[in-house]
Amino acid sequence: MSNQPSHRDVLVAEYVYRHEAEFGAGFLVDAGIPYRIQVDDGGGAYGGMTFASPARIWVRSQDAEKAKEVLQITPDSAGPVPADDLGDRRTG
Repeated sequence: MSNQPSHRDVLVAEYVYRHEAEFGAGFLVDAGIPYRIQVDDGGGAYGGMTFASPARIWVRSQDAEKAKEVLQITPDSAGPVPADDLGDRRTG
């Protein structure tokens, strides 16, 4: 069993730190959108290392537009990097 997002999941945001992604995920919970956070920081033990591997929020493809709206992700926002600007980084 893999911890990688499935091919049906869509990357909607990247954050520098885990806590930023968790904060954003709280808004998705309130909106009823299932999500997955992917971060390689040793469970928070290596928090300073996320600059090399950002915290990512993935959602189901059918929830992607709503998730972007909830997170207020636009090309000119100061928030997380819009998934459209990240290229296709899906794995699975």
